[in-house]
Amino acid sequence: MIKVVLFDLGHTLTKTVDVRKKIEALLIPYNLSWEEFYPHWRNFYYLRSTGKISNDKEMFLLLEKVLGRKNIPFRKIRDIIIFESHIIPKENIKIIKELKRKYKVGLITNFVYEWIKKVFRSEGIDNLFDILIASSKMGVRKPTPKVFYITLKSFLIKPAEAVFVSDDLYSDLICAKGCGIKTIWLDKGIKNRWDKQERKIAELFPPDAIIKNLKEITSVLKRM
Repeated sequence: MIKVVLFDLGHTLTKTVDVRKKIEALLIPYNLSWEEFYPHWRNFYYLRSTGKISNDKEMFLLLEKVLGRKNIPFRKIRDIIIFESHIIPKENIKIIKELKRKYKVGLITNFVYEWIKKVFRSEGIDNLFDILIASSKMGVRKPTPKVFYITLKSFLIKPAEAVFVSDDLYSDLICAKGCGIKTIWLDKGIKNRWDKQERKIAELFPPDAIIKNLKEITSVLKRM
């Protein structure tokens, strides 16, 4: 019997938003291109999201040193990323609230805890999830099994009493399934080469259910 529904955040609950042009506009005065900037941002963000870098100030100072530029508006860049690409649409908030009538609901994300809380507070959904598991607080990211064991322990449930919903088979659902958690794959269709690869993965490690839209989740849960 399912007691807890767990969600991934990025691209599962949030919409895919391209913030590249807005960030590029902020980089022009510093003679930086997206191609020069993004690999360094991505690498330091990874360290930030695993707690290896403890705060934004430290992250931004390290980026300044690597990029060799002063006064880059990193806070504006951060806010563009978190407020435009990590907002949960109202229709998905409604789905989560409906699920909470019957289940506990948790969020598992490879994101920075403080950034998530900043967004949730601004949107008035700070208490939307019963438990929020963020990689920056745990020091590990999915697909590390520890993430899922911590989540199960937090809810005081057995693996078979939880289901994890995600658009990412490789980083999320295979590991969750290996931990004994039921899985629902949000299949958003083939948009790139990686999406084609996901279908090959699905054949080898089939999820317990596949949905095309989060609105399907209630009926799927009834059958589990």
